[in-house]
Amino acid sequence: MIKASIGLIALLLVLSGCANKPTEQGSASPSALTQTEGAATSPAASTPASETPEQASSAGFVFEANGISIPMHAEAAPILKQLGKPQSYFESQACAFPGLNKIYQYSSFDVYAYEKDGVDYIASVILFDDTVATKEGVTMFNKKSDVIKAYGDKFTNNLNLYVYDQGKSQLRFVIENDQVTSIEYLAKI
Repeated sequence: MIKASIGLIALLLVLSGCANKPTEQGSASPSALTQTEGAATSPAASTPASETPEQASSAGFVFEANGISIPMHAEAAPILKQLGKPQSYFESQACAFPGLNKIYQYSSFDVYAYEKDGVDYIASVILFDDTVATKEGVTMFNKKSDVIKAYGDKFTNNLNLYVYDQGKSQLRFVIENDQVTSIEYLAKI
């Protein structure tokens, strides 16, 4: 039940980019989010299609699962092959860019991919439980102070959403009642 609730919250966060809502800026960060409302371009518009996972990782946050690096904007096929068969797969029409959203669900996280010129790229990774962690060791149900200790105080805060920007990616934490309830790696548009 908790996993389903967290999954629903995470999906709503991903899809909230389709809504036309202004972004508030928290006092702890000097910059606002960089996503443009109604953007019709691919998140990888400025990323070369030939970029390797190593090149993509130098440009932002990278999730790692079982020794497999999953950087945002990296070509999805080789990463998905290494991860193995997902528990489930879902696709839908994208609202932030042309093409399809493709969702690959694994036991503790989902991998979202977007399509550009017939090639799939990593759009986001959403963690669902405390069996997986960020590279810095933050898991679901950690305290807000654990997040700040690991990532610092240079974040944007919009209600309970704490956003860290690095290169072409964001790392997002939903923190409710001083506890991490959602973790998402996101490719910036």
